[in-house]
Amino acid sequence: MKKPNDDQGSTAQAFCRGCGKRILLSRFKFCPDCALLDARMENENLTAGARKSFWSYRRTYGLKCCFSGVSLELDDDTGPWYLVFSRLDPDDRNKVAAASALFNAMKAGMTKKELKYYALALNDHREKNLKVRKIPLVHWHGLNLSKDDRVCAGCGRAAALKGRKYCARCARIERRMQRARFPREAILGVWEYIRKYGFVCYYTGMALDLDDPPSPWYLVFDHWMPRDPRKIVITSSVVNLMKSDLTEKDFWYFIRQLANYYRKGSPVRKRKLSSWSRPYSLQKISDNFI
Repeated sequence: MKKPNDDQGSTAQAFCRGCGKRILLSRFKFCPDCALLDARMENENLTAGARKSFWSYRRTYGLKCCFSGVSLELDDDTGPWYLVFSRLDPDDRNKVAAASALFNAMKAGMTKKELKYYALALNDHREKNLKVRKIPLVHWHGLNLSKDDRVCAGCGRAAALKGRKYCARCARIERRMQRARFPREAILGVWEYIRKYGFVCYYTGMALDLDDPPSPWYLVFDHWMPRDPRKIVITSSVVNLMKSDLTEKDFWYFIRQLANYYRKGSPVRKRKLSSWSRPYSLQKISDNFI
């Protein structure tokens, strides 16, 4: 009687080149999830070093956000928890990890360490009324503005411009708001705030930079309620990017969540965001500013 072959009925297996998990042997190199991620990296022209860095992170941490530890999603590219490829060092194209679209937007042009610092500092300002101390942002490139958009450092402190009611710096701010087509009620609200509090951030009380557009603390305008032009507030470039498409309530909620995650290791709790409307795409920092 013929002995049955030990290999009959068994299925040869291999390992996914992405996550390292065992998969059925076939012509494919990746499991379905990693095949999707590999195709996205190909479309987004990630370098070989970036891919190696991402797969290393994927094998070690799975589908978890490198900034918050939240689980990531692969299907809905309009959601805040969609997996995106985030540069840990903004100027290094070869250091890439998985992050949620939300926290990657909040990271903006900062390093992971700088995001942690400002999340903790903002939470302390909110909870304990402590002053936010500025630290240099080593990779901050600021806004890519044209020559016409630059604030004049020479006449920025003049008392008034001849024939106008604004000083030079306020005339510039007025021009920026007019070009952005803000409603009159929103513009009047900005001037009322400035007259009362000065050129300080609406969210943090930090003094804003009026003369240096590349600065992370340069004065920019934020829709207090995302996409609602009726109320515009002034804030810094870095805080504006961190707030992204969040309401003020959601912004402070996630600042507190990040602070607890960094200090106590508490898991970040997701919650539904009614205001989030940002399909994932690779954009320059300057695309987020007015």
